[in-house]
Amino acid sequence: MTPHTPQLSRRSAAPQPRTLIDILTATADSFPDASALDDGTTSLSYAELLSSVRAMGKKLHLAGLGAGDRIGVRIPSGTAELYIAILAILMIGAAYVPVDADDPDERAKLVFSEAKVAGILRAGRKPVVQKGRKAPFPAPRMPTPDDDAWIIFTSGSTGTPKGVAVSHRSAAAFVDA
Repeated sequence: MTPHTPQLSRRSAAPQPRTLIDILTATADSFPDASALDDGTTSLSYAELLSSVRAMGKKLHLAGLGAGDRIGVRIPSGTAELYIAILAILMIGAAYVPVDADDPDERAKLVFSEAKVAGILRAGRKPVVQKGRKAPFPAPRMPTPDDDAWIIFTSGSTGTPKGVAVSHRSAAAFVDA
């Protein structure tokens, strides 16, 4: 007779639901001096990246943006500014809505309108925020696994572009996998 070794179920082996920001902060805590971001011009360790993300998050809150909002992003790809902006949006519990910086303005207006963005970030500029929003943001909080992390839009070749939201839970599970 051989001893029976109980097998772990897939559910018990899976990490607890978490956010992308949980992953970022855990990585920064474990490897603060490791290289986190290098765009050829700017090089940041995880500690420096997290500090930059928190500072940008504070600017977004002071501008009136926060948890539950959707924030449009039109910053050139591959830049440190883009990654810091995206992570700051995630950190404040908002979802980012990307539009390539080179896309026509008409596409950006359509996507941002469909997504009902509360603000827009562009390279080297202050956030543009909808008029009438309370500033600073009245109820700041970190994201939850159920918050949207981003909303991506189709090309719109068959009509009006359609947005698909991805939650922190889903994105973090993908990273964990």
